[in-house]
Amino acid sequence: MIKQVESVESFKKIVEEPAVLMDFFATWCGPCKMLHPVLESVSEKVEGVTVAQCDIDKFPEIAAAFKVQSVPTLFFFKNGTPVAATAGFQPEPQLMQFIQQAQAK
Repeated sequence: MIKQVESVESFKKIVEEPAVLMDFFATWCGPCKMLHPVLESVSEKVEGVTVAQCDIDKFPEIAAAFKVQSVPTLFFFKNGTPVAATAGFQPEPQLMQFIQQAQAK
């Protein structure tokens, strides 16, 4: 299941979890729409990682704070600290590899 950021406070609460894959997306973005089912699948397969989404149009201040310049942009957080980022559509095997590498940091 993918958690949705509902407020700045909920964003802060989500990223404080031990391991979080945060998808910065926009509803009008084609690659973001393609990524959504991949994120759903990954969220069911990867244990111990919270998968969440932040709509950049609803929360531009959050996107600006992380210098998100294109969507989708994915950040991996460990205990509130971003440790890795990638941009663009990721097929599932590539996304799983990104998560594994980020967890190792």
